[in-house]
Amino acid sequence: MPPVSFRKGSALALLVTLSAAPAGAQPWITRHQDAMWVGAFVDEPVTKRTALWFDGSWRRMDLGADPQQLLLRPGVQVTVAPGVRVAAGYAYIATAPYGNLPAATATREHRTWQQISLSHRAGSFTVSHRYRLEQRWIHPLLAVMGSDDREAGPTAYQNRLRYMPRAQANLGSLTLQGRPLIGFVWDELLMPLGGAAQTFTIGQNRATVGVGVPLSPRVRAEVGYMNLYNALAARRANEVNHTLWLSWHWSGR
Repeated sequence: MPPVSFRKGSALALLVTLSAAPAGAQPWITRHQDAMWVGAFVDEPVTKRTALWFDGSWRRMDLGADPQQLLLRPGVQVTVAPGVRVAAGYAYIATAPYGNLPAATATREHRTWQQISLSHRAGSFTVSHRYRLEQRWIHPLLAVMGSDDREAGPTAYQNRLRYMPRAQANLGSLTLQGRPLIGFVWDELLMPLGGAAQTFTIGQNRATVGVGVPLSPRVRAEVGYMNLYNALAARRANEVNHTLWLSWHWSGR
């Protein structure tokens, strides 16, 4: 049964899955754990309408003590109208078995992605909407008998749709070196498409709130809290990762 519900703390998700499970089936479980994500984001114009994009993320469990994931994602963005940008690129993701519900093996993923971003003003808020489609090729790293080496296992293919709205605004008169601090909130849904059952599900929800600190006219840092709900359907489980979000942002505009 694919998980289709999410709530902070996942109490409702657990109740729904338990009530819908057939008699004798293993119940769904939920695990809460701590994590830390450190990211860098670069948006560098090369022409009036075109910019190079890169983001990288170093993701750790237990607030940095244990490995989780490394993500590298370059791309190109084009402004097609005021407030409208389209982009496409590639991503490489290395994931370790982690947390209280670890996968059986580490995995490696190659990904292509396309997106459209829309932004506008709403009173004192700047609001954006990002729609992203991903094509994912994922394979496990399998042990080689009699050796410490690992080899690539069978590759699985998956499509995924993502939607992220974000709102931010200046925090009143709070400034640093004459530049305003911002408060932000965003939420992202990650929704696998297809797979063995050819179904549409909610795979993750990432709800985040934090503060942006200007370091220079083109650089800011963000500090926040992310509540990441992750549905692990194959293991009949959910994880809720309480995540410290730290990021560095460069904009050449």
